[in-house]
Amino acid sequence: MTIHAFVDESIRRDRYLLCAALIPSGRLSDARGLVRGLCLPGQRRWHFAKEPDSRRRLILATMSRFDGVRVAVFVGRGVEVRARDNCMARLVTHLVDVKAERLVIESRESLDQRDRHCIAGVLRKASADLPYVHMLPHCEPGLWWPDAVAWAFGAGGVWRAMVAPLVQDVYDVESMCR
Repeated sequence: MTIHAFVDESIRRDRYLLCAALIPSGRLSDARGLVRGLCLPGQRRWHFAKEPDSRRRLILATMSRFDGVRVAVFVGRGVEVRARDNCMARLVTHLVDVKAERLVIESRESLDQRDRHCIAGVLRKASADLPYVHMLPHCEPGLWWPDAVAWAFGAGGVWRAMVAPLVQDVYDVESMCR
């Protein structure tokens, strides 16, 4: 079974979260359709941080019932760009290990080149290949999965509990990089 990975981040006061939604190729169309179906009339996409709590609960409940999507969360600390690099490196290593077919990262235009450099270094070291692309979220509904889960996981409490059925793995990147 091949998977596609969709990646977004959440930045909290003391933590940097890189969240990867791992979607089997055979479930990709349904997973995209599910989150696209949660758009309100006139919305071309939803952004989880901007939704009211009632919509957040609906979105998370709907996503949590969907079978097949699993999420890996990579938690870093410290300076944002360094934490992102460390999380991205660990994520790419994980994706090579699970033989992911494709990686889609939500574009943060100012950091995309840095991501490319980091990813290339990891792939070169692993003698592996992993097609990847940076995209804007309105172009790829697969990116809405990690957007919602990263926010909820980072918020903690009841929000983290709502995404618990989706979160398969949590990696403390700081301790792995020592």
